[in-house]
Formats: sequence, structure tokens, C-alpha cells
Amino acid sequence: MRLKLLFLAAAPLLGSSVASAALLVHYTFDNDNAENSGTLGDGTAVGGTTYADGIYGRAFQGNRTGANDAYIQTGLTGVDLGMGASSASGGVYTAMAWVNWNGTTSLGGAQGDHMVFGAEDGPGNNAMLHHGIRDEADGAHAHYGGWGNDLNNGGIVTPGEWTHLTFQYDGTDKVIYFNGVETLRGAGGTLGSEALAVIIGGHGRDAADPAGMSFNGLIDDVRIYDEDLSEAAIMAAMNNVPEPSSMGLLALTGFLFLRRRR
Repeated sequence: MRLKLLFLAAAPLLGSSVASAALLVHYTFDNDNAENSGTLGDGTAVGGTTYADGIYGRAFQGNRTGANDAYIQTGLTGVDLGMGASSASGGVYTAMAWVNWNGTTSLGGAQGDHMVFGAEDGPGNNAMLHHGIRDEADGAHAHYGGWGNDLNNGGIVTPGEWTHLTFQYDGTDKVIYFNGVETLRGAGGTLGSEALAVIIGGHGRDAADPAGMSFNGLIDDVRIYDEDLSEAAIMAAMNNVPEPSSMGLLALTGFLFLRRRR
């Protein structure tokens, strides 16, 4: 029984180790900028971006109702981020973030969309990447949008509360995870507009465009992986569980072996 409990305790850490191996983008915003601790380059904050206290350190602050019409240019395309058929991953990816929507409804933009992940391309359309929340009469839903077969109703986002949203394509299905738990799944395919630049905090716009589908509120701990993470790995990333070092894993393995011999 003790051995079983040790394995259960170790599982989230092992899951986070696997998850971190494919981490392409990780914006913590802790230095009030878009430094990327993933394997690809830094992002660029535009449109009067400001920062505020987040769930872990600092957070990006979007406000499309005022002068701060902000978003983050990743400088990376859907191909770079594993989302397209031309990607090394074949289009498999997992994108996640903590969000705190401020409850302000749309002042333009379809269905009150407040997108966390989107495309920088000028005027947007439904065939392009747009993942975030959609504010409707019965509440703000986690929304997996882009290239047909949108998924809505993936969970109700409560204004003023931190919520973790994950959007994934696993090679067959599009999936939404709400606070680390799978809530919605539907048949899907790879991103059609894979050559467009991916942005954080909006959709269907560029630096010269009006706010469109920009996010109203805070976004923190943005991560994009080029693989389909398990629910356990998503939960570990959501909870900011640090990746164990190789030596730490070896020590854990040795400890478990000794426990078994006893």
C-alpha cells in the first residue's frame, strides 16, 4: 500500500516532466514583458500593454474598452506552434492559460468574443484560430473556435475569478479542459490558417486594427505545447508543479526500488 501511494504521489511530477519536454511557449509575464521561457523566441507586447498581479506573479492585462488595446505578438505561426498539418507534430498541440475575465461585454466583435489565442491577420473570420471565451445570454462559455466545427459550452467562466482554460487537438478530436478537467470533445482537424501569426489576447487583428475580439481582463501563465498532453500533465502544468530534474527522477526511482525491497 505504501509503495502504491508513493507512485501516486510521483505521478503528477512524472507527468509534468513529459509535458515540459514539448513546451514551445511559456509567458509568465513576471518581468512585465513577454519573455518566453519555452524553447522558441520571446513575444512582443503591443497596443499599450500593461501588467497587474496575476495568479502566479504578474499577468498580462487586456482592456478593449479603453486606451489599453493590448495584445502579445508571439512572432510565431501556427506551423511553428504545432497547430498545422505542416508542423512537425502533424497539427497536434495543447494551448493553455489562466484567465480572469472582468465581465465587460463586447463593444464590437462577434458574439462578445474575448479571445486568449488568436491570429494576427487584420479582420478576423471563423476559419482562423480563436480560442477563449464567448459571452452569451446564459454566461461566458469556454470556446474552441477556428476552421469549422467550433466547440462551445466548455464551461462557464465567472467574472472576477481565475479560471484555467486548455484547448487541445489530439490528432482526431478538438478538446476543451476547464480547470484541468475535460469538459467537451468533438471531431476536428488541423489548423487551416497555419501560416498566420499567432497572438495572445485577441483575434483577427493586427497593430493597426480596432480592438475586435481582444480579451477584457487578465491572462497569466500562457503555455503552448506541440503534443497532446494527458489530463494529469495538464493538471500539473495548471498547478505550476515544477519539473523534476533528471537526478531527482533517478533518486525517486532508487527510493521506490529500496522501498520495494523492504
